[in-house]
Amino acid sequence: MENKNIEIKKNITDLFNKVSAVFDSSGPRIFAYFGERLVQLAGVVEGEKVLDVASGKGASLFLAAEKVCANGKVIGIDIAEGMVNETNLQIQKRAIKNTKVVVMDAENLDFNSGNFDHILCGFGVFFFPNYKIAFNEFMRVLKNGGRFSFTTFLRKEDEKFMWLDDLVQKYLPEFEDELDEYQEEDSPEFHTEEGLYKILKGAGFKNIQVISEEKDFIYKDEQEWWDKLWTHGYIKVLEMIPEDRMEDFKTEVFGKLREIKEPEGIVATMSVLYAFGDK
Repeated sequence: MENKNIEIKKNITDLFNKVSAVFDSSGPRIFAYFGERLVQLAGVVEGEKVLDVASGKGASLFLAAEKVCANGKVIGIDIAEGMVNETNLQIQKRAIKNTKVVVMDAENLDFNSGNFDHILCGFGVFFFPNYKIAFNEFMRVLKNGGRFSFTTFLRKEDEKFMWLDDLVQKYLPEFEDELDEYQEEDSPEFHTEEGLYKILKGAGFKNIQVISEEKDFIYKDEQEWWDKLWTHGYIKVLEMIPEDRMEDFKTEVFGKLREIKEPEGIVATMSVLYAFGDK
């Protein structure tokens, strides 16, 4: 099990190091939108000390730094050094003094107990090989009364894009087997409201709240939608398609996109869950 977890973490690290320079940088700023919404709903305020887990390119971090003001502090952590470097460059460019990002594993936090008022985690909890260890660490480093707030994807597919998985299957028959490699019978349900309540309650959090949101994002054309696919975790799927079949796959994708394109562009609906729990 330990070797399996190490392998999972290495794959995740390699993946996000690869996309760090372009992550959420083209098309609609999806992660930036949900990251800022998370900070707003979490209720981060002036003077607080905040830990941003799986910080990425700072989707939540920069607004959190603004909210806590000069007398507060925000520390971001990410397992991917590329993400950390990119975000620290932005911190320097913006001359933000109360914020830094470091390479760290969420399952092994190098902080004293009772250190933070808030812990944020945008679309990161489902990547943890052992989320129970990570949640125990979050509980440990939170102050009494501190709050843990995070986002996940709701199990609700955008019907306009139901064809995508089938098309991938056509070009990569082994797709489902590859995705199921790390599935377990008792795997947590991070994609349902009921699952998030159960997970947070099991970890000892109180005053649990789960909020759902649907948000439309508009891509100006097929190329912008296609380019966006290569700027986040979906690149793992794309790179499994044989190189000599990629052009045919792209041609079919563009054809499908033209069928659903509206006058204002290609509209994609994202369904997200925000979850909150107090120590």
